[in-house]
Amino acid sequence: MYILSVDTTAKTATSSVCTIKDGQLFPICSSQLNSTMTHSESILPMIDFCLKNSNISLDDIDIIAISSGPGSFTGVRIGIATVKGLAFGSDKIKCVSVSALEALAYNVDNCKSGTIVCPCMDARREQFYNAIFEIDGDGTLSRLCQDRAIDCKELFGELMNKYIDKDIVLVGDGASLAYKLFSSFEGFDKTKIAFCGYDRTYQSGISLAKCGYLHAQSAVSAEDISPVYLRMSQAERERCEREGTEK
Repeated sequence: MYILSVDTTAKTATSSVCTIKDGQLFPICSSQLNSTMTHSESILPMIDFCLKNSNISLDDIDIIAISSGPGSFTGVRIGIATVKGLAFGSDKIKCVSVSALEALAYNVDNCKSGTIVCPCMDARREQFYNAIFEIDGDGTLSRLCQDRAIDCKELFGELMNKYIDKDIVLVGDGASLAYKLFSSFEGFDKTKIAFCGYDRTYQSGISLAKCGYLHAQSAVSAEDISPVYLRMSQAERERCEREGTEK
């Protein structure tokens, strides 16, 4: 089985090709880019790079793991559209929609059992796209809440109230900002909140492929995958403000 992964939900674009050996994910080739290039320019060359350097073609792919959100509205659409284009018309390729937040959590799945993993993607205005996971004894993750958009103070309060005695690791493109904001709140010194470090904070094609393999039973055809936004775009919010309507 070959798994192709694609993520364009944040500033970092990433892709990978992995296979399965002895029931475990084996990375063959991965590509990660965090630059000024737009995802519409970069993602197809990155996919091509991974396929060519894995010595396979698109026809060999069994599953495409796509990060369907949350994240940048444009980025999410680019990723979904790319995967639909690659898989459309293929009777073999199935698509697995993966939460960008869950994939980020697997960047740090080597932390000790019981660690709370708190992915934070910057949603602007001191808000984050967030979910919370706990590392199990076998290195897998248990989801403790659904993906959401949450205010920084509300998130910190939840971590304080529910996980004060747990090691907490922040990961994601908003992790550094979250850590900075949290450190200014009363009670921060009583928590065990840590930033994962820049080497593991951004989207990883391999982590995404791992999620795709774990959720392979939910694979669907290309036409059935859809984006996950969690909240309205800035243009929609501004329109609601002008019209005086609710979210």
